[in-house]
Amino acid sequence: DKLNKIGRQKVAEEMVAAAGTTPAQADEVLRLAELSGSNDEILIQLEKLVAGNEQGEQGTARLAELLKAVAAAGVSNQCVELDVAIARGLDYYTGTIFETFLHRLPAIGSVCSGGRYDNLAALYTNQQLPGIGASLGLDRLLAAMEELGLVEKVATPAPVFIPYFSEGRLHDYLRLAARIRAAGIGVELYPECKRLGQQLKYADRRGFRIALIAGDDEWRS
Repeated sequence: DKLNKIGRQKVAEEMVAAAGTTPAQADEVLRLAELSGSNDEILIQLEKLVAGNEQGEQGTARLAELLKAVAAAGVSNQCVELDVAIARGLDYYTGTIFETFLHRLPAIGSVCSGGRYDNLAALYTNQQLPGIGASLGLDRLLAAMEELGLVEKVATPAPVFIPYFSEGRLHDYLRLAARIRAAGIGVELYPECKRLGQQLKYADRRGFRIALIAGDDEWRS
């Protein structure tokens, strides 16, 4: 993503200064990162660019096979874009990496990313174990769903509200809430001791159907 943020020249300078590459090597890497076109067109360009490099040829062949497998699984070409500029920050990836974007909100960034990391298990075992995984950006995905109107507006998930206004009775309120939940009824206990009127206004705004009020007199009885 630095190519879009700071431009080709700055990225090349960073590669030379931070990674110790020569200007020629940085230029070769950026030529690869700047490949564009359809998936098939990029593969053809890749084959020419890495010709003679065994690791590069193996990687290109794996990408081609992966794209064929994705197509065989019924995934539309419109949903899969080969982007050889993606570079994950973690250094343990050993194969294909991926990032997932929302067509309707591309500016929100990747909502799911991951890849293959076959050597990661070697940190914990002598067995040769393949590995592949992904992480889901739940907060970013929920924010996108809210922006797209896909999240139903719910005032409260619980029908019962318990005000906490009798100071020193926290454990009693917690036990009461636990008994109600044990009966299969959702309940929310106000988190701090405040005036009853203030808490009831909160309950009214949230849309609770029932407020279960218990003060010192009720606890003593």
